[in-house]
Amino acid sequence: MRIFKTFIAVYLCFLIYLLRGEQGSPFYSAIAAILCMQPYVSNSFKVAMNRTLGTFIGGAMGLVLLIFERSFIPVDMPALQYFVVSLCVIPLIYFTVSIRKASAAYITCVVFLSITVTHGADVNPLIFTIDRIIDTLIGIFVSLGVNAFHLPRRKNRKTLFVTNLDGSLLNSHGEVSSYSRIKLNTMIRQGALITIATTRSAETLLPLLEGIEMKVPIIMMNGAVWYDLQKRTYSCCKKMKPETAKRIIDVFERSERNCFTHAIINDVLHVYYTRLINPVEEKIYHSKKRLPEQSYVCGELPNDQSVLSIMAVDQQKTIVELKDAIMTLDIAPSVNIECYPDDEHPGYYFIEITSHEASVKNAISDMKTYYDAEKVVAFGNDIRNSAMLEAADFAYVVENASDGLKGMGWTQIGTSDSDTVVKTISRHFYVKPFSLKQ
Repeated sequence: MRIFKTFIAVYLCFLIYLLRGEQGSPFYSAIAAILCMQPYVSNSFKVAMNRTLGTFIGGAMGLVLLIFERSFIPVDMPALQYFVVSLCVIPLIYFTVSIRKASAAYITCVVFLSITVTHGADVNPLIFTIDRIIDTLIGIFVSLGVNAFHLPRRKNRKTLFVTNLDGSLLNSHGEVSSYSRIKLNTMIRQGALITIATTRSAETLLPLLEGIEMKVPIIMMNGAVWYDLQKRTYSCCKKMKPETAKRIIDVFERSERNCFTHAIINDVLHVYYTRLINPVEEKIYHSKKRLPEQSYVCGELPNDQSVLSIMAVDQQKTIVELKDAIMTLDIAPSVNIECYPDDEHPGYYFIEITSHEASVKNAISDMKTYYDAEKVVAFGNDIRNSAMLEAADFAYVVENASDGLKGMGWTQIGTSDSDTVVKTISRHFYVKPFSLKQ
């Protein structure tokens, strides 16, 4: 749409030139329109104001130099003229920086050069300068108007959108595309309730979502916690009781296995462990130990400390034995246990234990109530997302989803490489004009 809007803005500049009786130069209007077209309307306002300021500064300096040239620089000395023009770029840039408008430096120099290099030798310098300023301002405000224009569409601000991250919102390169980032931010600014349900922790999540203005908390740790991406804080934590966590940790100790115990202290995620036994544990630890969003502690969990989750990774046989041992405990009904393969390390499996109150399904239900949403739309790509999809009024799986998930009968959409999740959110969020009767 930014490309299409740029075309519209440039064409309108040419039409305005014709309506003005071909007065001025549409070239400068078109250039200004292209420069001012931004992905977000709010950015366009900021850019438009900077460009307007730069236009007047560059125009004023250009007028002064034209008058100076005609009075003191001979017409047969172009090298001297170009030297003076180039020299003037220094105070122009310095002035914009000194008034804290460094982003206006570019358009200031463009307008200045458009006046002084073409310099309108056969016209009045004042009239020539005013024409160049008007041409540029036309392009700026046409671009702003085109970017701000939207067809009237009702927005579904009572719908909660929940998507998995890996393989759904992230493309095959493991990133959110530029299109998806811009579209997500546009809808969020217009009131869309969009969140992500992920098994990732904050330190690996933040780089992936950089630049996305998430206002609804992220659902993390299998629903055990909400994470506010803007404030970098944890909320709505579903914790295990200290004695429950201790009983589970004892199972690992008796089996001489290590586990990573997650607890939030002073809004910082602390991860306790006793020793690193297998190479996958070591890889996880060394890849995350220096990240700022969590703190790894080699030692026992403090007494009376509530726990969000307990995680371990080991050979499949060992993980199954650990799960069976935990299931024999009398506290087993008070926890959720999930086992799943480690895709990066064949033969290894993860086990994650959380409070029985902690689940993605419960988190979505709580979030739906908290935000007074009327319905839920969810997106997934793996069999582990089935509980999330079951909690939704409209459930979608991407084309690149696992066969097990696709076989469960939910509506299939395109691949994650085609921005299909964000496009489907857009179709639900925006209501076409002809359906406004409701």
